[in-house]
Parts: sequence; C-alpha cells; structure tokens
Amino acid sequence: MYIFDTDRLMRIAETRAEEFRNAQPYPHIVIDDFLPSDVARRLASVFPGPDDNVAWDHYAAPGLEVKLGCGDETKFPPAIRTAVRDMNSAAFVLWLEKMTGIPHLLVDHHLLGGGMHLTRHGGLLGIHSDFNWHLQIHAHRRLNLLVYLTPDWRPEYGGELELWNTEGTQLVRTVEPQFNRAVLFTTRSDTFHGHPKPWAAPNGINRQSIALYYYTSERPAEEQRPAHNTLYKGYNI
Repeated sequence: MYIFDTDRLMRIAETRAEEFRNAQPYPHIVIDDFLPSDVARRLASVFPGPDDNVAWDHYAAPGLEVKLGCGDETKFPPAIRTAVRDMNSAAFVLWLEKMTGIPHLLVDHHLLGGGMHLTRHGGLLGIHSDFNWHLQIHAHRRLNLLVYLTPDWRPEYGGELELWNTEGTQLVRTVEPQFNRAVLFTTRSDTFHGHPKPWAAPNGINRQSIALYYYTSERPAEEQRPAHNTLYKGYNI
C-alpha cells in the first residue's frame, strides 16, 4: 500500500493533464485532498517543530528567504520518511509522467533543497526561479511538487504561493496553502514563484510542507540554460 490512492491519481491525470499543460503562466496544477485525509492528518501530526532535533537547515536571507528545511531523511519521522519514499516510487513517477507528458523522470534520493519545509511567523520566500541542474545526479530539474500540511489554514495566515509570469514582473496566480493541497509545476529558468507575503499565523502555527523535485537527463533545447543556483527577482512584500 502506498500513502496515495493510485487509481484516483491516474483518473486525475486522465481528466486534467490538458489543464496542467495549458495552465498559465507555465504548466501547473492544483490538486485538493491530494492524500487520503487520515494520511494527511497523520503527517501533519508528526511534522517536526522548529525546536525539534531534526538537523534543520536555517535559511535566513531577509527579504529573500526565511525558512527551515531538512532533506536528511534519517531525521524524518517514520511516517514522513515513508511518504517521501512513496512519492519517489515507480508508481508515483508513472503518474507524474502521465500528468505532465514529461518522459523518463528521475527521482532525487538526495532530496537536494527538498524534503520537509517549515516557515515560522514572519518567514517568507521571495519570488525566484529554482536551480536548474543537480550536480550530484547530473540531471535537469523539471518538476516541483509541494504538499501543504498545515491543518486548518486560514486566509489571515498568509503564506500564499504566487506564480509570476516568465519575465518575473507580474503576478498571474495565487494559490492558498490549504491543508492537504498539492501543487505540481514545471521548473525552468523562467518559472518564477514564491510566497513573498510573510507567514502571519500565531507563534506555534507553522507553514508546513513536503517538497519533492523531479529531474530528467535531458531537456528540450529551448529550455536549456547554463547551470545556475536559485535566481531571485527581488519582488518582495
């Protein structure tokens, strides 16, 4: 048994693949109730806090990136480790390929930049495009998957994901980080996104998510750029 409902995800791919591929400002899709509710609740309940001993990486670039992250699966709670491994399984990758039309996807067992993400009061992530080349597995970054795990999210908490145009000059879509919502989107050097509005929930209520990235050994010529790290545009609240 996987943590996800394989049949349901395949039905979503069959009915919504065109929606993903034609979405603006770049291919993406938002899927609510992504995981069975009991699974999502369990993951949220064991999600580590900022003071737990999980070897958090502290990102503290004021105005650009203020959050915690952990990509060391040996530090994950067992339920989250299982979830990450399931979403790196062959069954899940087959779904991703069917949904996106991108063949030959590779998973990243190093979880470079991915894994568990946590944002505390005042944290944010400026508008940016992601690093495009994984030095350890020598592959092009092609997809981001974000699964939000903050129970009972409220609009006043903020933290909305913003998708900007490919010039990084205009907001096109806002996605609220509702509990058990997944966002899947293409990653290129011009797929600008972030959550620049600071997280405003009371102390102790954190913006929790699992982030997984998927790769290919090749990518279309028109998408190729020299290898780069995260590119911030500086459009921040």
